[in-house]
Amino acid sequence: MSREPSRGANPGRFFALALGASWFAWAWIILFRWNVWTFPAVLFGALGLFGPALAEVALILRSGDRTQWRDYWQRVFDVRRIGWRWHLVLWLTFPTVTALALLLDVLSGSPWPTFAKASQLLAQPGRILPFALFILFFGPVPEELGWRGYALDGLQARYNALVSSLVLGAVWALWHLPLFFMPGTFQHDQLGFATPGFWSYLSGPVVLSVLFTWIYNNTHRSTLSAILFHFMANFTGELVPLSSQARLYSTLLLTAFSLVVILVWGPKTMTRQAHPRRRDASTQWTSVLSGFFRRGVYPHQLAFALDSPLRRLILSPEELARRLHLAEDARVLEIGPGPGYFSLEVARRLPQGRLELLDLQMAMLEKVRRKLEAADLHNAGFAQGDATQLPFRQGEFDVVFLVAVLGEVPDPAACLRDVHRVLRPGGLLSVTEQPGDPDFQPLSVVRSLAEAQGFAFVERFGRYRNYTANFSKPAEAG
Repeated sequence: MSREPSRGANPGRFFALALGASWFAWAWIILFRWNVWTFPAVLFGALGLFGPALAEVALILRSGDRTQWRDYWQRVFDVRRIGWRWHLVLWLTFPTVTALALLLDVLSGSPWPTFAKASQLLAQPGRILPFALFILFFGPVPEELGWRGYALDGLQARYNALVSSLVLGAVWALWHLPLFFMPGTFQHDQLGFATPGFWSYLSGPVVLSVLFTWIYNNTHRSTLSAILFHFMANFTGELVPLSSQARLYSTLLLTAFSLVVILVWGPKTMTRQAHPRRRDASTQWTSVLSGFFRRGVYPHQLAFALDSPLRRLILSPEELARRLHLAEDARVLEIGPGPGYFSLEVARRLPQGRLELLDLQMAMLEKVRRKLEAADLHNAGFAQGDATQLPFRQGEFDVVFLVAVLGEVPDPAACLRDVHRVLRPGGLLSVTEQPGDPDFQPLSVVRSLAEAQGFAFVERFGRYRNYTANFSKPAEAG
């Protein structure tokens, strides 16, 4: 992959011009509280969309570099740069991810969407082409002429592909910010500012930027590939409306896809290389990555994914701690804490109590230990061990909880049997299951397993594939 023609690109200057031009145009809509679809707001809105394209044209013309100018337009129009395999990626990624997100949403209890826009277009086929062209030229074309057409090469001349993607993604997300204050936009009318949907939406460009760089670098720096990929994202989103929960599923799926790209293709260039050491590393990471999707113990090498702030949209640490009904002096056992996403909040709520953490992987326990020390929390113990043979005394704990762990245990019944032993009479067992987990256990299964070991069902929080079930050990039990 050659980046020579655009080494002179100045991404910092481009970002300043692109954001300045777009935000200046959109500021008038916000200032006068116009609806974006009314006149003259629609003109200012369109001008703002072309901010990235105007910025890159101005910078290339100012440089007077004819070679850069020629290379720039070749990358926009040369379809031969895109191999047939990459066409499959361009055209099928977003329909596939959207279909999976929709399926997960429906399985979680949401109704099927109405597909109103798709139905209208099918009823009037003559509107399909104008609709597609509108989507293409008011988003993908003006944005990608700047983001990938100009800025990405300049960033990759300075940083590796992953860092370049994250920097570009962060600026790309920031560029969208005024849309949340413009009446008539999807961001203003349906998401709102500082809502969970707001944060989920702004994380999207950062995640997607990794995939854009991967495609761009593997299609010989094709700006056209970025335009088509962006078009499919917007076109699919218009045809298949997703609920807030389905959008979250979509973001999580795209995040997983981006992790696959980083681990398999490597963060340096995100392209295939034939070096033996790279092949060995790729094989190793492919093996690790398979643990992300298959049943069984979650690999510690991917622990960073469990710390994603997007998890708060599914269940926050504060909400889980509330469900545990913790007393300040309680003794609590967390089985399978992973990197400690929930552990810190639980430890904070035990100023006179103690939190014990048990995990099969010492690497996970070390991650939690460092977090607790950094938070100046010193009321936790760490034990490496098997969840079916807990290294604790009978009746030692007031609360035992597991989050997305029970299905990873080879013998869940044996695990709950030993939990029953280490809980005091009247103690609480809390089992939380979450969507997207390949080891997910339905409530009916968890309840049957727990009751078979002598627990009594107390309450449930959440619903469907995102729930917490609490059980008690009867006070008369031994």
